[in-house]
Amino acid sequence: MQMGFRYGSLVEDYYTGYRLQCEGWKSVFCNPKRPAFLGDVPISLHDVVSQNKRWSVGLLEVGFSKYSPLTFGVPSMGFVMAHCYAHYAFWPIWSIPISLYAFIPQLALLNGVPIFPKVSDPWFFLYVFLFLGAYGQDFLVFMSAKGTWKRWWNDQRIWMIRGLTSFLFGTIEYVTKHLGMATQGFSLTSKVVDDDQGKRYYQGIFEFGVVSPMFVMLATAAIINLVAFVKALVDIFKGDQSLDGLLIQMFIAGFVVINCLPIYEAMVLRADKGRMPTKVTIISTFVVGILYMAFAFILRSV
Repeated sequence: MQMGFRYGSLVEDYYTGYRLQCEGWKSVFCNPKRPAFLGDVPISLHDVVSQNKRWSVGLLEVGFSKYSPLTFGVPSMGFVMAHCYAHYAFWPIWSIPISLYAFIPQLALLNGVPIFPKVSDPWFFLYVFLFLGAYGQDFLVFMSAKGTWKRWWNDQRIWMIRGLTSFLFGTIEYVTKHLGMATQGFSLTSKVVDDDQGKRYYQGIFEFGVVSPMFVMLATAAIINLVAFVKALVDIFKGDQSLDGLLIQMFIAGFVVINCLPIYEAMVLRADKGRMPTKVTIISTFVVGILYMAFAFILRSV
C-alpha cells in the first residue's frame, strides 16, 4: 500500500494525480451536493494571486520537465488525457497574450494608430466571432454547472487579473530560476482574517491593502486602458479620428475599464485598509508615462 504525495514540484497534488494516471490508475468523478470537507481559503487579493503565482511556478516545473504531459504523458495515458493535463501545465503561458492585449492596443490607441481591421472590412467580423464565441461558450459552460451571471463575470475578471499577476510573475520566476538568477523562496499563503477584512469579503469588495509589484501591474493596466479609452472618445468627437478604424481597440479598452471598476474604486474612493496603497497608484502612473513615451518613440523611429 502506498500513501502520500509525490514531491519535486510546488503543485504536489497535481503532480501526484498526473503520475498516478500515467501508472494506470483510474479516477472516479465524485462531486456530492453535500460538502466533503471544510477548509479555509485566502480572501485578500494579494494572498490569492501569491498562491496562484506559486502554483504557476509548480505547473511550469512539471510542463517543462522530463515528465511533461506532451512527451511523457501521451504514451503513458493517451493523447486526450495527456493534453488535458498539458492544458493546466502550460496555463501560466496565457500571461503572454493577456499582457499584450492589456497594453499594445491601448498604447496604439493613445497614439491614434489602428492595428485591427476597420468595421467596413470583412475581417472585422472574425474578431467579433472569436470574442462572442469564446465568451459565449465560457458563459454556457459556467451556467450549465449551476453558476450565476455574477459569478461568471467575477470568474472572467479574476482570469484577467491572474494573467497580469500570478501567471506573468510565476512565468518570470520560473525562467529566472532556471537561468540561475536569484528568486524568492517558498512563500506561505496567509489565511488569517480580521473582522473588517471578513466583512469586506462577504460584501464582495476587493481586498488590496499592501504594496506589491503585482498590484503595480494591475493598476498600470487599469490606468492606461482608462486614459486610452477617454482620449479616443475625445479624438472621435473632435473629428481627429474615425470610429471605423479604432472600434476594436476602443472596445478592448472599454471592456478592460469595466472590469477594472473595483480597482479605480480602490485607488480613488475607498478609505479602508483594503484600498489600493497610494504608493502603488503613484508608481503605476509613472510607469504609464514611461510606456507611452517609449511607444511613441518607437513609432517615430519606424
